[in-house]
Amino acid sequence: MQIVKEDNPTRKNIILLLKKAGGLNIDQLSKELGITTMGIRQHILSLEKKGLVTYETKRRGIGRPGFFYSLTDKADELFPKQYQSFLLELLSEIERREGRKKVDEIFRWRKNRLLKARRERVNNNTELSGKIRSVEEILTEEGYLVEVEEVEEAYLLKQYNCPISGISRHYRESCRHELEMYRELLGKMVSRNECMSEGAVACIYNIPKNGE
Repeated sequence: MQIVKEDNPTRKNIILLLKKAGGLNIDQLSKELGITTMGIRQHILSLEKKGLVTYETKRRGIGRPGFFYSLTDKADELFPKQYQSFLLELLSEIERREGRKKVDEIFRWRKNRLLKARRERVNNNTELSGKIRSVEEILTEEGYLVEVEEVEEAYLLKQYNCPISGISRHYRESCRHELEMYRELLGKMVSRNECMSEGAVACIYNIPKNGE
């Protein structure tokens, strides 16, 4: 099983052991890996700082409770997922059975759900710049790598990752509905200069300063 975003081989092995066991203490990890308990503690501390490992106290027989370490929800993201492949297969089957229009309805539903979740927070701002900063904050909180650049007559919202990029390459309806969502949040003149589904490094949205 491969793990990404963790280059240290010992910490990779610790993550794998904790994933399989659900929780282990320092002595158990030391025995499994053939490393001193001091060495294990140093690696565990590093993983804790990254938010990948947490602990709880458990009593084992007579004596003081011990610390048992386990993976956090964040650590689960290190393991390969096949969500996009599954969703792509599902959408393909829906298209085969009910037609492309049904797929478009699904992406419209997704847009409306996201719009409802984001609109109130964005609309707390009266100025366009504030609305854009709210969108940037929301996307960052949701795990997007995003930045805003101000140019002479517009703002550029640059979105460097997409949770459904593999799907968007096959179903461009998702890109169309995302653009519609930004238009409803930030003004009808919003346009998309570049798109990751077309091979660009980012989806770049142009938001005119005087466009409503």
